Parts: sequence; C-alpha cells; structure tokens
Amino acid sequence: MIWENFVKKLLTEPNELQVWQKVDRHGNIYWQAYDPVTGKSFSSGSETDVSMWIEQLYRY
Repeated sequence: MIWENFVKKLLTEPNELQVWQKVDRHGNIYWQAYDPVTGKSFSSGSETDVSMWIEQLYRY
C-alpha cells in the first residue's frame, strides 16, 4: 500500500484535485478530497457529499 500511494503521488499533477476512498480500522469506507490550489480538504462517508463539496469549491 505504501508503494501504491507513492506511485499515485508521482503520477498526480501537482495542482490537480485529488479524491480517494479510504477504509478505517473498523472497516468503514469514507471519501477524502484535497485541493492543492486552495489547500482545502474534505472528508465524508458519502460520495454525494464529496461531489457537492467539489461543486461548491469551484463555483465562482
């Protein structure tokens, strides 16, 4: 898993919005998003919530 994360970092554009799914130690699945341009991040158990956060982030 460490190697996989390292490769993902190498292949990701430095200013590209990043969204990934994680599993906590209890087996709960959740989503994380990070925008390197603004430095803002968001985490939720709902994919819909993450999508809404992204839409609000880029709404001018």
